[in-house]
Amino acid sequence: MDSATMGDLVMEGFKKLGFIQFTGIEAVEFAAGRNLVTMAPRPEHLNHNGDLHAAVLFGLAETAAMGASVSGIVDLMGETFIVARDGRIEYLARAKGEAGPFLATSELSAETVDKVRADIAAHVEIELEVPVLITDGTGKAVASAAFTAVMRPRRK
Repeated sequence: MDSATMGDLVMEGFKKLGFIQFTGIEAVEFAAGRNLVTMAPRPEHLNHNGDLHAAVLFGLAETAAMGASVSGIVDLMGETFIVARDGRIEYLARAKGEAGPFLATSELSAETVDKVRADIAAHVEIELEVPVLITDGTGKAVASAAFTAVMRPRRK
């Protein structure tokens, strides 16, 4: 199965989640070690200043990060329990609603993806920091984030 098809399957699973439905987050690109998602803000996503609400930015970043964390292991997900343990975000600039859509990019190196695959095969629990950058529609960085993805063998 190619990465575009895998990305479609992952995003179809994400789209069943209420938060994804509320935000309208959509897949842009999904490949081993790489996940890009986007969202066009609606009035219910904005704060009193007309900016994308901080919680929505955090959720967009987490969606990108967790997608990237599974991007190189989709074929192994049946053996693996995956969850975000924690996350942090730095708001770099105003995320003005009219400057959308917003793009969240999360990337892991090929070496990291290979190590994660090897650890899963060896039934080793993994804690992986997954970085994210969010830009507005002009390409301006509005937030950077990092999440810890925990992956462990699924209980039988």
